[in-house]
Amino acid sequence: MGKMILATLILVTALKLMEFFDTTYISTEKMEEIQQLVDESSVGKIQVNWKDVTAIASVEYTLDTVTTEELVKTTSLFMEKKGERYRLKEMAEVTEALAYDEKQVKEVKAFRKYLNEGGIFSKMERGDSVQRSFISSLKGEAIENYKIYGILPSITIAQAILESGWGKSELSRKYNNLFGIKSYNWDGESAHIRTSEFHDEHVQADFRVYETVSDSLRDHSVFLTENPRYERHGLFAAKTYMEQAAALQEAGYSTKENEAGEKIYSELLMELIRQYQLQLIDSEAHLEYG
Repeated sequence: MGKMILATLILVTALKLMEFFDTTYISTEKMEEIQQLVDESSVGKIQVNWKDVTAIASVEYTLDTVTTEELVKTTSLFMEKKGERYRLKEMAEVTEALAYDEKQVKEVKAFRKYLNEGGIFSKMERGDSVQRSFISSLKGEAIENYKIYGILPSITIAQAILESGWGKSELSRKYNNLFGIKSYNWDGESAHIRTSEFHDEHVQADFRVYETVSDSLRDHSVFLTENPRYERHGLFAAKTYMEQAAALQEAGYSTKENEAGEKIYSELLMELIRQYQLQLIDSEAHLEYG
């Protein structure tokens, strides 16, 4: 009897979901394609949430056959140009502008929920993994620092991940230095540490010591703001993680290279941001602070 009741509940739930949209399935390849296209369409403007775009596109088009032009058009629905800047629109603003009826709004919400709970990236965004916990521990302050200094949360968090090895490096564990900032022009305490600078090459250097991780996060933003080379290379004019990652590399934040001697810092940052969906935190920050 219990199994029959459970089966009935599952069937009812499935039927309700099918009422909202034709299928709850979107391939991994299609999700990755949409994410990349939305991120690229955001460059120079403002970071749009690819899940919001996908939810609208699921009502407007057939996702399996939706074109690049249609996705770019849908992405633009979430942007409003105000002078020289862009504002990110809420989902409700977009559905209202499209004059969606109650059924269509439910379809959008249902598909959006599906992407959160069943999409290929959902495991990266939630759960109690060490990685997720580390990201969550930095998220709030990264957003606050964005409001003050203009460094996107995705960039702050990705740099912390990359530079500290998810908070496991000696610098971060012993000295709360998440970003590998050296002690040049520093009046505080320093630590002499052996570190990797180039491919298979290590050097000894002095690094800043912080009392707390929060101090490290804040000083990271101050360090970038006060060093003119970052502004000169467009870090603060950049609107998205792709642009800020490129600006950091061009300004020489890191000397990381591959075996061929090619600079790889920006690509490493972008890979982390996409893998752990950190650009969605940027969209969240835009909605909160404009």
